[in-house]
Amino acid sequence: MTITTPLFNDLVAHAIASHGGGSPEQLSVCDNSSEYQPNGFQNNTNPQSNLAAIFKTMANLSQTALEGPAILSQIFGIYVFVSYFCGVQIGPIFDARGPRGLMLIGSAFLLIGTFTLGLCNEYYQFVLAFSILSGIGNSFLFTPAMGAISHWFHERRGEASGFAFTGSGFGGVLFPLMIQSLLPQVGWAWSTRIVGFVFLLLCALSVILCRSRLPPKRGAATSWRDMVPDPRIFKDGTGTMAVTTAGVFLLEWAYFIPVTYIPSYYLTRQGLLEGGSVSGAAAFAYQLLAILNAVSCFGRYLIGYIADKKGRYNTMIVSNLICFAAVMGLWLPDALADAPPSKALLITFVVVFGFASGSNISLMPVCVGQLCTTHDYGRYYASAYTVASIGCLTGIPIAGNLITSTGGGRRGYWGVILFTGLSYVTAFACFLWVRIRVKGWNIRTVW
Repeated sequence: MTITTPLFNDLVAHAIASHGGGSPEQLSVCDNSSEYQPNGFQNNTNPQSNLAAIFKTMANLSQTALEGPAILSQIFGIYVFVSYFCGVQIGPIFDARGPRGLMLIGSAFLLIGTFTLGLCNEYYQFVLAFSILSGIGNSFLFTPAMGAISHWFHERRGEASGFAFTGSGFGGVLFPLMIQSLLPQVGWAWSTRIVGFVFLLLCALSVILCRSRLPPKRGAATSWRDMVPDPRIFKDGTGTMAVTTAGVFLLEWAYFIPVTYIPSYYLTRQGLLEGGSVSGAAAFAYQLLAILNAVSCFGRYLIGYIADKKGRYNTMIVSNLICFAAVMGLWLPDALADAPPSKALLITFVVVFGFASGSNISLMPVCVGQLCTTHDYGRYYASAYTVASIGCLTGIPIAGNLITSTGGGRRGYWGVILFTGLSYVTAFACFLWVRIRVKGWNIRTVW
């Protein structure tokens, strides 16, 4: 998902102001490859992962009467938590029944949440409409969509997943431009309604295009036990699923911090007022996110393509190492320099990190799929991401507290940058351990 918390805060504040609240200023991995059919890319219209990306456009709104950005950030954190956490039940149901019914339910939740968002003017209303309703809709849509890809692809699963995930990257660029154009003309409420109608079209296409290759289990072939989470998947005797899940957790910690705080960092770096107009010099803070998302589109697809040739875990390990090097070798020096260096260093970081971090999005589900059969993919995927949801809920608040405790300002970002780097290097160690545990030390082994 493409998401940015500080800009989401501005959106919530503006919405409240517009309603009178203030002034808006196994190791045996997958099934035999002959089981997979060359069905083509079926699942590349997934609107829900762009929902929060819309809120990037609100950076041009000034301060509101609502105080406490940390409180507003909770709305975003709860949304991501619900989006991942609900998958613990949805994954097993997908394995037993297929995606279509789940995606219809998800579409209903997402559309209700989006259409009611324009009516919100209290904190709890935003939590209900965005964090809860849209979060549940996201989970019902995203989990079976990713599972369906694993049903249709084996040898090209990385490429297929990368292709599907480019949709959220493009949405992270296009949706904000749409909202930015709509707001001055039709206002907050109708802007969200128009987005809702776009989601309606995309959800309809998703439900039509996304289908399971494996037939639903019926009668004696299934039971209620097939549709409940099974914690035994973490106790396979090898530790591979548990350690992979730990790696996914750490990547969620690390990935969302640069994506969230790069605009704020740039504004602080340049001595500009956060939450002010996006015109002039401040506009570049939010253009950096557009650059990151655009580069990430290419990264998600190309890294997925490379992973199918060189190995999914192999590629994830190298990508994590590149992300770590970008954070510690480009972002940290920019923050610790006596005087702000030229923009070239920060732009280089955004480009390198945006490309390499594409693996954080597109390869994590594929790596989980290496550890199970196709029939069990939904259960494994949902279990891993349920644990990762805790990382989404805690990572951004931890980062915010680190910035505060280190004194703020450009050089005060060293703590959160170091936290990001440590998270990446630890995730790198987790995926490396699993790779060695399964395939040994031979670097030429494709896995």
